[in-house]
Amino acid sequence: MIVAQNLIFAKKRVMQDSLEVWKQLIRLLFVIIGGMLLAWMFTMFALFAAHSFDLTEALEQSESLLNDIGMLRLSQTIQSFCLFVMPPFFLALINRENPLTFLSLRKPGQRPLIYGILSIVAAIPLINVLVRWNEGLHLPASLNGVETWMRQSEVAATALTEKMLSGTTWLDLTLGLLIIALLAGFAEELFFRGLLQQWLDRLLGRKHYAKTGTSPAWVKHVSIWVIAFVFSAIHLQFFGFFPRLLMGAWFGYLLWWTGSIWVPIAAHITNNAFSVVFMFAENKGWLTSDPDTLGLEASWWLSPISVLALISLAMMIRQGAKKQSIPQD
Repeated sequence: MIVAQNLIFAKKRVMQDSLEVWKQLIRLLFVIIGGMLLAWMFTMFALFAAHSFDLTEALEQSESLLNDIGMLRLSQTIQSFCLFVMPPFFLALINRENPLTFLSLRKPGQRPLIYGILSIVAAIPLINVLVRWNEGLHLPASLNGVETWMRQSEVAATALTEKMLSGTTWLDLTLGLLIIALLAGFAEELFFRGLLQQWLDRLLGRKHYAKTGTSPAWVKHVSIWVIAFVFSAIHLQFFGFFPRLLMGAWFGYLLWWTGSIWVPIAAHITNNAFSVVFMFAENKGWLTSDPDTLGLEASWWLSPISVLALISLAMMIRQGAKKQSIPQD
């Protein structure tokens, strides 16, 4: 009799646990789809407003208008807010949790913040090597059609980015830093690391998390790499996939080691800011050499230094985390 009751109780707990998992998945999908709908609605509103709400004219001119730099910047701003900034806070509201805790928005230490920024500078030669290697990858001959589509997607995504950063005025530089560096860096880290990575971490390690307030180390590793994969794939730039994958994983580890989303946010903003500034300098004709060749060819020796610098920074960040009693396993 007791054994039968225990079995029934165990089955109920399994069912309740499964139900809770499905509830969390539905909530997450709800806020993501809601953000996508809002982004589409606001973008369409902006298109109609640009043509005095003349539906026919707006539809006829929509393609050319989307190629306009101003509209591209506005569209990027709308997407950052609706797709990446609003969903994390809305999900925290649905779950009745404090956003500061739910998204790890706690104030970071000064040293981890500086180390996170320096890690991006140190990683430039290594990333350049990985980009060159990734660009040279080819699929088997039987998948030539797939590779052609992938390269076309790569070219289209690169063209959009270059279009938004094609200006040569100081206003263009300021807007690029605000939209591409500051807003996009903040929004993407808040969504991918602050929300998705920690959501997956709590989901996979929910039993351990309920008892200790943290998840096992293996769960954190899995969460970091799964979300880094999603982060890289969603950019649809397949021949820059692996550098972006490793960058996303690095941001994930920065969050784990420091316990503050502000550290990967600062690192991501720094990475994007370099791209904006370098592109602006190229547009102005100020650069005499391509910064994307650092770590390659004659400067190959910078790559091993880059690796050693990143290892050293990782060790210092983790050591600082231990002193602050941030759980590492």
